[in-house]
Amino acid sequence: MSLLGRVGAAGPTAPRERRPSVLARHPGRLPIVVSAIGWAVLVVAQPGLLEPWGSGQAVSDQTASDQALSVHAGGGHGSLFTLAGIAHATVMTVAMMAPFALSGVRTAAFTSLWWRAGRAAAIFLAAFLLTWTVIALCLDAVATAWTTWLGSAATGTAVLLGVCALAQLDPTRPAKVKRCDRGMRLRPTGSEADVDCARFGVLTAGRDVRFCALPMLAMLAADPLRAGLLVMAAVSALALADRITAGHRRLLIAAAYAALAAVLALWG
Repeated sequence: MSLLGRVGAAGPTAPRERRPSVLARHPGRLPIVVSAIGWAVLVVAQPGLLEPWGSGQAVSDQTASDQALSVHAGGGHGSLFTLAGIAHATVMTVAMMAPFALSGVRTAAFTSLWWRAGRAAAIFLAAFLLTWTVIALCLDAVATAWTTWLGSAATGTAVLLGVCALAQLDPTRPAKVKRCDRGMRLRPTGSEADVDCARFGVLTAGRDVRFCALPMLAMLAADPLRAGLLVMAAVSALALADRITAGHRRLLIAAAYAALAAVLALWG
């Protein structure tokens, strides 16, 4: 057989070159896209968000809460233990917490073999968000009891935001925040690697509870309010700013929390 024939015969059996997927090369895009989808769903589910308030400020807080519950498809505290209520809490968790998984997603992807980096990132994010959904459902029950005891969702949220501001005054906060992004050794292949990625996501979510539980509680307490989604967006931005700056802008963030609390207290 000629040399040309040998090359031609070997061609079909030669392995094809594989390239890393987009998710493997840019894993940080995954939590951002997931969060954006969550926010879009929340906005669509609250059609009255952009309606003019007019004289709506004279309406009592309880009435506003009832209106919010009626326009939220399965949202709010009244339907917590229904399928729609769980779905609403899940979407809220995805919208707020997905950006906090950015560091862990990148770690899971870049410490895994290149051909399974995208899979590792997706498994980590799924475990992280699932854990936080369970946490959010528990916090929602606490928020319901808290606002019911105070008799006002606005007042209850304002108090929680004030506590968020006080939490920022902890001088050891920067060192504690850095511990949230600790990595973990992941086994390279097989089901063991998938288990490690999921465990990494659960552990990271557990570490984040110390710093994100209070903002999440305030967000859930504000959910029945007519402007609840705006409060949620503000709280999410402040919590994310705290994480990005690693606690080094804690006084500025504390002032922002206090200002938001004052607005809600005056409004309520």
